[in-house]
Amino acid sequence: MASSSALSLHALSRSSLVLAGILFLAIGIGNVFAGHSKITQYEEVLHSTTPPSAPADPAALFPAASEGEERHELALAKLGFYQLLVTAGRVLCALGVLLLSVGTLRVWVSAPPAHAGSRAN
Repeated sequence: MASSSALSLHALSRSSLVLAGILFLAIGIGNVFAGHSKITQYEEVLHSTTPPSAPADPAALFPAASEGEERHELALAKLGFYQLLVTAGRVLCALGVLLLSVGTLRVWVSAPPAHAGSRAN
């Protein structure tokens, strides 16, 4: 029985679908954790900065912005980026689980029966 499980682990480690699934799953989990930590950081920055006010002169092509408004806009842009990173991480996790499942199923179906040779009398 131990050689059978070792053989299946060996077969799983040689499957490209399983390895790609593990890679996508690991990258996706990393993206989700990194994104969540940065989202909380930039939400705090957004709460501490002043929101941009309406422009005083609508005819001005490049209205002057205060440093607080610039920090608020920058934090808002970075928050959007990290929300996108979390979404991409979730997609990669789902794709990794799908590839891992298909690869495991494929190895399991193509594996020969454990005691096929011993019953041929």
